Amino acid sequence: MSKNKYLDLMPASIGKYKILGKLGKGGMGDIYKAMQEPLNRIVAIKVLPPQFSRDDEFAKRFEIEAKAISLLQHQNIVTIHEYGEDDGYRYIAMQFIDGMDLGNYIAETKVVAVSDIIDFSKQICRGLLYAHHHNVVHRDIKPQNILLDKNNIIHITDFGIAKIFSTTDITVTGSTVGTPEYMSPEQAQGKKIDAQSDIYSLGIVMYEMLTRKPPFVANNSMAVAYKQVHEPPMPPSVKRKDTPKQLELIILKAIKKDKRDRYESVEELLTHLDMVDPSERVDRQTQLFHPTLKHAAAADDQRITDRRGGDRRGGILDGVHRSVFSGEYWRTMWRINWPTWLALAALGGALAVHVFKR
Repeated sequence: MSKNKYLDLMPASIGKYKILGKLGKGGMGDIYKAMQEPLNRIVAIKVLPPQFSRDDEFAKRFEIEAKAISLLQHQNIVTIHEYGEDDGYRYIAMQFIDGMDLGNYIAETKVVAVSDIIDFSKQICRGLLYAHHHNVVHRDIKPQNILLDKNNIIHITDFGIAKIFSTTDITVTGSTVGTPEYMSPEQAQGKKIDAQSDIYSLGIVMYEMLTRKPPFVANNSMAVAYKQVHEPPMPPSVKRKDTPKQLELIILKAIKKDKRDRYESVEELLTHLDMVDPSERVDRQTQLFHPTLKHAAAADDQRITDRRGGDRRGGILDGVHRSVFSGEYWRTMWRINWPTWLALAALGGALAVHVFKR
């Protein structure tokens, strides 16, 4: 591929691949639909930005990471056919998926069925589990990197691309290593990234499938990153009433700020997803966390059990302020404390009998 040809709106060929059309454009490269000759195989080709052709350190990293991700062979991961260089431009030829990315699917579907959310989440988990077992962390899980084919099979793409870019000082216009709306707190803080960062990002994607929006949005990437680190998420059942309680608890555990409170592995998350009943509903709203409130309860059990409790001080029951003069207050007090009240009534009756006998 000549440099002049690359600068055209669409090159005629890249290496042994005949370009058929442009699929997309991003900070990490342009993506084309192409025909591999002479096999007549349809592929997708990601062509990395041209400025990287002059960076020796990037060339070494590209070679190492491209080789690692090309070894991943799994139904839920886009297969890498070949990686290389053509006239100074580096490219990755990969499996072409006839479908759409999850972001477009969410936008077009309006309300994604709970059963589909669970199914898609399990498929993503299986792909990530395979990659993590091969010591490959994605680093940029988001709806745009999750492809859905016409048979509703999930294919995760762009494995390791973020890591390739993270090791160079070259600036790519309009790009960041990772996407703020899906970054884990540790990634937003520039800390070491591991498999638990992918788990956090997957939790954000699951949240978005339920509510159509990620939990943390703002006018700029710095503000979003701040929220990822400091602000608690609103429970998805607040935005979508048919959210299964256990699915909500799984999502909230996956997006815990502290890694120690998060799932330790994708395998653990997948096991809990297998136990979700799509027809189950949140019987009472998960209590909201808010930075200005000192008292809040958490759905935070390692076994994804609901341990929410009521703070009875100052007229607060089940996380909701109620007047002591309301009937609802006393009905709730009876529901919570009826064993104690029955014991007091029995004790009072015994005392009354004793007094009257005298």
